[in-house]
Order: sequence, then C-alpha cells, then structure tokens
Amino acid sequence: MTRLRLQSQLLLSTLLIICALAGAILLIIRHTIRTQIADQVKYSTEASIQEFETVQRQMQLQLSRTASLLAEIPTLKALMTTQDAPTIQDGSTPFWRLAGSDLFLLANPGGRVVALDVTQKGLNRETAEGFLRTSLNEGQESAWWYSGGRLYWVFLRPILAGTGNNAKVLGLVAIGYETNSRIAGQLGFVAESKIVLLADNRIIASTFSPEQEAVLQDRILAKQILPGANATEVALGNDSYQAARVTLQADPPLPVQCYVFISLTRSMAFIRQINRTILVVGLTAILLATLLLRFVSGTITHPLNNLVAGVRALAAGDYTYSITPHGSSEVVELSESFSKMRGELMAFQRKQIETERVAAVGRAANSISHDLRHHLAALVANAEFLYEAEKLRLDRDEVYKEIQTASEQMTELLDSLRDLAREQRNISPVNASIDQCVRRAIEAARARPELRDRKINVRATGDMAGVFDPKKMERALLNLALNACEAVPNRQGNISFDIVSTAEAFEIRVSDNGPGIPLAIRNNLFDPFVSAGKPNGTGLGLAIVSKIIADHGGAVSVESTSETGTTFLVKLPRIQLAPNEIPEKVTT
Repeated sequence: MTRLRLQSQLLLSTLLIICALAGAILLIIRHTIRTQIADQVKYSTEASIQEFETVQRQMQLQLSRTASLLAEIPTLKALMTTQDAPTIQDGSTPFWRLAGSDLFLLANPGGRVVALDVTQKGLNRETAEGFLRTSLNEGQESAWWYSGGRLYWVFLRPILAGTGNNAKVLGLVAIGYETNSRIAGQLGFVAESKIVLLADNRIIASTFSPEQEAVLQDRILAKQILPGANATEVALGNDSYQAARVTLQADPPLPVQCYVFISLTRSMAFIRQINRTILVVGLTAILLATLLLRFVSGTITHPLNNLVAGVRALAAGDYTYSITPHGSSEVVELSESFSKMRGELMAFQRKQIETERVAAVGRAANSISHDLRHHLAALVANAEFLYEAEKLRLDRDEVYKEIQTASEQMTELLDSLRDLAREQRNISPVNASIDQCVRRAIEAARARPELRDRKINVRATGDMAGVFDPKKMERALLNLALNACEAVPNRQGNISFDIVSTAEAFEIRVSDNGPGIPLAIRNNLFDPFVSAGKPNGTGLGLAIVSKIIADHGGAVSVESTSETGTTFLVKLPRIQLAPNEIPEKVTT
C-alpha cells in the first residue's frame, strides 16, 4: 500500500474504516433483530404449550366427569351386582353408547375385566387387564394405553354402592378415547401449531402431511429430532420449526409425549428480507461513501498532485513550470516554498549559464586570439623576411607563399565564426568525390606536427561521386579528423574513416579508440563553445561540422561512445536539394 498514490491510500483506508463500521453496525442490527425474533418465537412456543396444556386439562376434566357420571348410574350398579361376566358384557353396550367413547371397560373389584368394548380392534382383554392393574397399582385416575398401534386416553372410576363408611366397591368403569389425527388437529388448532403425539417412539397422530410424517418418523428413530423441555429449531424440508416437548405420561409401562412445532416460515422470510435489506443498504452506503470520498480525497490530494507535477518538471529541467498555491494551509505553504525554491534555482541557473557562457567566450576568445596571434606572428615575421629578402638572400616567392597561407588561415578562422553565426545555408555545391575530400582532410590533419604519428585508415564502398561543396565538406571532415586525433593516445591511436555509398546518400563513420565522450557534454556536444579535455580547444569544431552537414541537408550524430572508443556518423545526401526542400530537422 506504500506504493499507492496518496489519494488511493486515503480512499482505501477510509473505505476500510467505513466498511468495518458499517458492517459492525449492520451485524449488530441483524443480531438484534434475530434475537428479537427468537424471543418472539420462544414466547409463541411457550404460549402454545401453555394453551395446549390448558386444553389438555380441560379435556381431562371433562372426560373425568363423564367417567364419574357413568359410575353413578343405578342400572350400571345393578348390572355389576350380577357378578356374571357374560351378563355384564351383554349389558355394557348401552352404557358404552351413552359414554360415546372409543373404549369402554368394566372390571370386578379384583381388577379382572368382565366387559370390554372398543370401536377398533387392537386391544384385547388380557392387554387391557395388564394396563388396568398397572394403573391401579400406580393409583392413576387417568392413563395412556397403547396397544395394536392405537393410543387411548383412559379415565378410571370406581363403581360404589352406598355412601360414606357403608360404601361397597361393586367394580370399576374405564372409558377411553383414541388419540388420532382428528384429536391432534383439534389440539393443534387451539395451540396454533403442529402437533405430533408419540408412544414408544412411534408417531401415533400428527397434523403433518403423510410425507412429512414419514420423514419425521425416520428422523425420530434415528434420534435426530428429540427436543427436550427447551425449544429447539428443527428443519423439515424447506420449512423450519421451533419444536418443544410436552410429556403426557412419563411413567412406565408406556411413556407418552407430545411435540409442539411452531412454524418459522414467516420469521425466516422476514430474516431473509432483513438480510437482503442490510446487504443493499450496506452496498449502497459503500458506493455513496466511495463517490463522496473520491470527491473529498480529490480536493485534498489535487494540490499535492500539482506539487508533485511541479517537482517532476523541475527534476526534468523545466524551470518554467509554475503551480498555483491552493488547498489546505500546509499545502499552500509548501507550494509557496516550492515556488520560491524554483525561482531561486532559476536565478542560480541563469547565473550559472551566464558564468559558463562568459567562461566559454573567454576560452573561445583565448583560443581564437591564440590562433590569430600565431597566424599574425607568422605574417609579421614573413613580412620582415620579405622586406629583407635581398639582404638575407631569401626566396621571395616562398616567403610570399607563407604570408598568403597565414592570411588564408586567419580568413578561414574568421569565416568559420561568421558561418556559424549565419542562419541560412552558405554552400556552393558542385560535382565532387567524397573520398577525395576525406583524404585531403586527413592529409591536412597529418600536416600538423603534433599529429604526424596518428594512424588513420580509409575504407570506401560504392560510388564516391556526388554533389556538395567540397571545401566546406573538407573543413567539416578535417574537424572530425582533428577531434578523433586529439582523443586517442599519441602512438597507439587507431582512427578509421568508413565511407559507404548508397543510391541516395553517403554514410561516413569516423571511429577512434579513445576514452569516449565525457557524460557531462554528451547532450550538447554539437553546441558552440562546448569542449572537454582540450587545453586550447575553442569548442567550435563539432558545431561547425553540424552546421556544414545541416547546410547540405544531412545530419551528424554520435553513433556510439564508450570507454573503448567513439564513432561519429555523418549522413550526407548525394544530390543537394533546393533550399526550400531541405527539411528543418533531420533525425538520425
């Protein structure tokens, strides 16, 4: 992140903080809502269980009263006094119909069943007698009997003759009501929930569909749905329920339990809607925050970007790039300091340039005056020799020739300065041979005493004939030769001129094995008065070369330079163009 721009860092950091805060707040809201919903579901479950237990108690009271009323019927008491089982069985039918129950049982005082009537087969006398004795031993007035896949809710009442201490037990009456889906539906309707009644881990009745009931039965047998007294969330297909257990009979021989299932469909749908709403709100908040932060960060970092652009421009050498101070007080102060520093650097640069210009002019003037004094000294000396030629017996023609050569050299030096200062081209193209110009330039360089030991090779390929100003080209090539000779060691110098002729141009490569061009002057090598490592250098040689080659419509450049040598490349058209046809700048 340290390599990112300040605006990106500010934007990302703030967005991370906003996302963290927004996410935490939304999660807290979501948790609070889910907790509230869970509390509401728990309250609804407890209310449903309480309602179920209330209904159960009311039904128990009602059925218990029915059993008590039957036990008080005189005809039933009279029937029990016969103590004849077949007679009692035959006479029990009217009382069974009067009770309207699914099970009707009469037993003698010893607990033996003397009459049994059931609406559905599944419970026989022996089984009923076993349940009856267990209930009597436990002192139960109501019990749950399960046999043959049927569950009965049974109420027991003694049949008494007489009252008070004179009461005599004639027998026992038991009425039972089978618990089926109709009863479960009634309980579920009152409790506003789904009901499942279990006996021996078998579903006896439920308000679920047969498919859901089969799934529940498998999961109950696998002990996957066995909620305790506390409510438990249960997933059933695509629906979810809050399930709680109500124990109807915990004692042996048959524990009977009822499970109450409260649907969570609405609650889960509401939670999903809340989740979607939270997600949309969170994303919208992040998007709006991003746009707002981008605008705010832009207003903060834009002045800094301008300042950075100014620093880069200054580092690239552009001292004219200016910035307008705006933004925060710190940024304004920094921008003003930068502008002040830029002004000081510009003033220092101008002063340095002026100092270097004065120094270069001084060096050039010193070199030019040195050359002029050298030529003037030769001119004065030869003039004195010419004046006393007869007395000293000197050859006047030879002395005159020396005077003429010195004058021509002085004129040539002054013409070079004038040509360098002239903007329009000043050449006289004629048919000439470029290799002859190269050889004459090499001979002129070797004519200097200090350069006689330089080794200069010439290789030419192709047609050497062309149209150019041979004198100007000879001077340009002489300057290149002198520059190469001065760059190499005295006796170990290796200089070469490679001339390649094509149909359109000459390519002349001047190579040496010198130490290379100093880095400080590589970018402005062809400017006037630029020189390095030459005590008497005027800095005009390569500038004159560039001017002459440019006047011919060509170009000169440094093809390569290193510690092992330098190669200059001259590209010269074979045929000269008209002044208006020469491009302003030729790229190499």
